[in-house]
Amino acid sequence: MKLWKAIILCSFLWFAAGCNTDNQQEGSTNDSIDMTQISSQNAIDQTPSNQAKERLSKHPEVTGVKAVNTSKHMLIGMEIEHMKRFQLAKFRKERTKEMKKHFSDMHVEFSTDQKILLELERIEKKLDKGKYSKKELNKELDKLIKLSKEQT
Repeated sequence: MKLWKAIILCSFLWFAAGCNTDNQQEGSTNDSIDMTQISSQNAIDQTPSNQAKERLSKHPEVTGVKAVNTSKHMLIGMEIEHMKRFQLAKFRKERTKEMKKHFSDMHVEFSTDQKILLELERIEKKLDKGKYSKKELNKELDKLIKLSKEQT
């Protein structure tokens, strides 16, 4: 009889621990997100990219955001939680709609490819140091957008 009570008690505790929920709220920002703000004092204004990063960092699924923009185009690279990648198409569609609504005057592209994220990080660092002209940035961003649309 004591053995059955112990088994039932252990089963109940195990079940209760498994039902524990994550208390992170939808509107709060994710503190562990990989995001850098690019200086908007350079010749190429990166304010829209910084605004997009702020908006996307509020979603708990996002673990990292990189973004670069020109006057007409914006490329956003995102890292998503591993288990949330199963709904990646739905998430990408919703975020694209949100960004196109907010940045209606720009052509917005999304990518979750690791290579694109690394290239965006490299470009962000060079932009922060002021090593890009507008022409070089346009060329580099067009190349990355074309690369992000390719399918292997």
